[in-house]
Amino acid sequence: GGVGKTTLLDQINNKFCGANDGVDIVIWVVVSKVKRNEKIQDEIAKKLGFFTEGDSWKQKTEAEKASSIRSSLKAKRFVLFLDDIWSKVELKDIGVPIPTKENKCKIVFTTRSREVCARMGDTNPVEVSCLDTDKAWELFKEKVGENTLGRHRGIPDLARKVAGKCHGLPLAL
Repeated sequence: GGVGKTTLLDQINNKFCGANDGVDIVIWVVVSKVKRNEKIQDEIAKKLGFFTEGDSWKQKTEAEKASSIRSSLKAKRFVLFLDDIWSKVELKDIGVPIPTKENKCKIVFTTRSREVCARMGDTNPVEVSCLDTDKAWELFKEKVGENTLGRHRGIPDLARKVAGKCHGLPLAL
């Protein structure tokens, strides 16, 4: 972790939220290691406004929730962001219609695993890599500041060693 997958996904999410491009709804769900369909369903339901129906949503079974989500989303052009998935998310079980050219819906997800990409049906994943040494140093300098680096003649060498130990991971830098 730490290469910037979530940050990149967040920027894409913000572009969709701020654009008027025919998308009816943008949904963001953090999935994480402990994937529970009901947790994902509840996050989608919040965005769809199902929680305003009182406690009736909480009383529904997973299958009933899937049916409600499917009924609502099949009539919409949506973008679903699934952040930090560790295993295949069964969209059908959650109630998410499969994106097609006809419905123009999109699902975007982040994962650390190429295997998960394949299981999700992604044939052209985008890999977010660590920064090379020069870009990592530039980011480190930007975050630390020229004032700090210039306070003592030994600081730049020490700072380069510290930046090197971060192995180009933006989050560590």
